[in-house]
Amino acid sequence: MSQGPRSGLSAVSSALLAMSRHLEVRDVLKTIVASARELLGAQYAALGVPDDHGGFAQFVVDGVSDEQWRAIGPLPRQHGILAAMLHEARAERLADVRKDPRFEGWPAAHPELSDFLGLPIRDGDEVIGALFLANKCCPKPAGGCGFTEEDEELLAILAQHAAIALTNARLYERSRELTIAEERSRLAHELHDAVSQKLFSLRLTAQAAAALVDRDPARAKGELQ
Repeated sequence: MSQGPRSGLSAVSSALLAMSRHLEVRDVLKTIVASARELLGAQYAALGVPDDHGGFAQFVVDGVSDEQWRAIGPLPRQHGILAAMLHEARAERLADVRKDPRFEGWPAAHPELSDFLGLPIRDGDEVIGALFLANKCCPKPAGGCGFTEEDEELLAILAQHAAIALTNARLYERSRELTIAEERSRLAHELHDAVSQKLFSLRLTAQAAAALVDRDPARAKGELQ
C-alpha cells in the first residue's frame, strides 16, 4: 500500500514542478495537458483558453498526432460541453459524451470520444480555461464512466495549479512586452535627440556660412562642404 501512494504523489509532484518550470504560455498549456493525460491515464486530453468572441484564443491537445490535428480543421467554438464548463463553471463527468443532450458533434477527422471528464480552470471568479480528458484507459463499468471521483479530485488539484502557472506565464509575457515597448520608446527618444542635435548643428553651420559669404567666400565654401 505504501508504494502506490508514494508513486502517485511523486507523479503529481513532477507534474506540478513541470508546470511551474515554463514561462511561455504555450509551453505551460502543453505541460498541463500532457501531465493531466499521463496522471489520469486518458487517451486524449485538451485545454482551451477562451477568447471574447465565442471561440478559443488557444487550444492545446495531447494524444492526437499533428497530421490528425491538421485534418480536424479550425479550432472548436464554445458550444456543447465546452460551453457548459466555461459558462456554468462546473465539472463534467460523463459515461458517454456522445449521448449527452448538449453534444453537437465534431468534424469527420475528430477521434471518437466516449467517457469524459472536464472542468474549468479558474483565476478567482474568472474562468480562464477548460481542461478535459476523454477515453479512460481502463475497463469501464457497464454503462458507467471510466473516470472516478478520485480522478475528478486529482484533476481539480491540477487545475488549481494550472491556473497559477498560466497566470504567472501571462504576467511574464506582459512584463516582457512592456520591457520591449519601454526599450523601443527609449531608443526612439535617443534617436530623436540625436537627430535634433544634428539638425541644430547643421543649422548653425548654415548660418555661419551665410554670414561669411560676403566677407570670406572661401571659408564659407569650406563650411558648406
